[in-house]
Amino acid sequence: MRILLTNDDGIDAPGFKALYEAIKPLGEIAISAPDQQASATGHSISLNTPFKVQSGSWPGVEHAYRISSTPADCVRTAVLRLLPWKPDLVISGINQGANYGTLILYSGTVAAAAEAVILGIPAIAISLTSHTYKNFETSAKFCAQLVKWVEKMGMEPGMLLNVNVPPIESHQIKGSALTHQGKFRHIDDLEPHSELAGHFSYILNSPSTPTEEHPDSDVAKVHEGYISVTPLHLDLTARQHWTPLSKWPWNDRGWVD
Repeated sequence: MRILLTNDDGIDAPGFKALYEAIKPLGEIAISAPDQQASATGHSISLNTPFKVQSGSWPGVEHAYRISSTPADCVRTAVLRLLPWKPDLVISGINQGANYGTLILYSGTVAAAAEAVILGIPAIAISLTSHTYKNFETSAKFCAQLVKWVEKMGMEPGMLLNVNVPPIESHQIKGSALTHQGKFRHIDDLEPHSELAGHFSYILNSPSTPTEEHPDSDVAKVHEGYISVTPLHLDLTARQHWTPLSKWPWNDRGWVD
């Protein structure tokens, strides 16, 4: 199995190193990751700014690249220009911090996996749901198991698996659960900068909106002590709202005159 690893915390992040150690026995590994922190960049690409690609020094990895751009660019550049083969799987992570609920929309980790799906490659995004808990062992071990399941059972095209791991020891994990995206979002996370007049900055681990979560959501399951696995696809059409919108007068051309 040929596997491309990427992330949004940067190529030197401890979570990325833990991921590599867990995955390297499972296939031929390539690496393409940002040369610095690129969290919350979403699915942005460097459309109008050239970016630099450097071969990285990574023991045992022939194809390793440090890229001065976004996670999505890291995947796209590796697949379209740098690698001599097309990956069978792309794994993005292990992210430091949750990527569940509406945080998915900001996530560079999830965006890198989504870019792989755009390119026709199955993908996994994996996150440890804390900015302070530093033990990536549980996340890495579960990701390795997930790769084995993917290789054995396959994944349908056009989909990625978004994984969120609670910040607890392996023996405390209650299990893994197939989940749907929850409603979690941050509030009160933007404050005036304490030293720079006219500047603002975001706060990690800010309070969340007091929203009741469905018990089968990614947010609820993680808080119960489960690893959540949420299948995501790239079609954002709100099909459940199609019927009421279909009653609008779309064929009325009165606004033209």
